Amino acid sequence: MTTPLKPIGYYLKALDALITEDFARTLSAYELTRRDWQVLNSLELQGPLTRPELSRLLRPFWGPGARTLDEVAGALIARGRLTADGDTLALTEAGRRTHAEVAGLVEAGRARLMRGLTDDDYLRTVTVLDRMTANLTPGCSRA
Repeated sequence: MTTPLKPIGYYLKALDALITEDFARTLSAYELTRRDWQVLNSLELQGPLTRPELSRLLRPFWGPGARTLDEVAGALIARGRLTADGDTLALTEAGRRTHAEVAGLVEAGRARLMRGLTDDDYLRTVTVLDRMTANLTPGCSRA
């Protein structure tokens, strides 16, 4: 007997919560959260960004109730991992070191998430989610 599948919303919320919990376990020794990692990683990949630029970049990942960018940046600045020059945020040397140390742990977490799945499985899943998102986005005209 097979267990009936739940609606997609259940899996989206459950998986997001599990990813956040996995980040919490993985990053706790570095006093980082998933949101902290997203800021560090974005600045490592993009270079210095203004708060509005970084906010736009991270908006899809940060839903209602999430710590604000100002809260996350403030904590990272207080711990010496970020610097603020006016409205522009950048990694410090300590921030770059932390990112380098944590990147392997994050990659190991992604490997756990993908266990038993192929790259094609991932691509198909993301393609379906992209289509569903487009279907419900007002004014989106993707065919």
